[in-house]
Amino acid sequence: MSDLTRTQRSLHAQTSHRLARLHQLGLADRPDEEFDRFAHVLARDSGVPGALAMVNAISDRQFFTGVHLPSADELGSVAEAEALAAAVGRVMPMEHGYCPETMDRTKPLTLPDVCMKPDFAGNEVVDLVGIRLYMGVRLVDKEQGLPLMTICIVGRERRPMEDGRRMLDYIKERGAQAQYLLDQRITALP
Repeated sequence: MSDLTRTQRSLHAQTSHRLARLHQLGLADRPDEEFDRFAHVLARDSGVPGALAMVNAISDRQFFTGVHLPSADELGSVAEAEALAAAVGRVMPMEHGYCPETMDRTKPLTLPDVCMKPDFAGNEVVDLVGIRLYMGVRLVDKEQGLPLMTICIVGRERRPMEDGRRMLDYIKERGAQAQYLLDQRITALP
């Protein structure tokens, strides 16, 4: 485990607790209609052309409890939509994408152009999915003080750096809405 990044070590140390809580909430390993709808609205209202949006339960892997992928019409081809769906699916390894990094942050992560940071540009999703833009924020189980999930929007076109503030405001607002949905589930537990 010595070659793991600090973020991976931190997430790894909490995996069993996080996985148990996600299972208790019914969010660890099956799609959720409410979070699928949330991801759809998250993408639709983001202002990002052809956006992908996820509600991501993070344990020893990333599981997209809620996901929105752009349609063939948005992408311009059925083949491209099918290829994207096959590449993304509902499960990704921890080393793909930026949500594991977001889990370790108290503030949102916004990257108008992931290629501007060498450590982010080398992530496998840049080539696998063509990601150039990322914005995400973590969701926390406030009762246990444990980060459980993220919401994120990814795009395949970079944005000008001056869009960074708008991206930050948008993901913070939507993060508060997703946190409310998670809080409701936690409160409803027996």
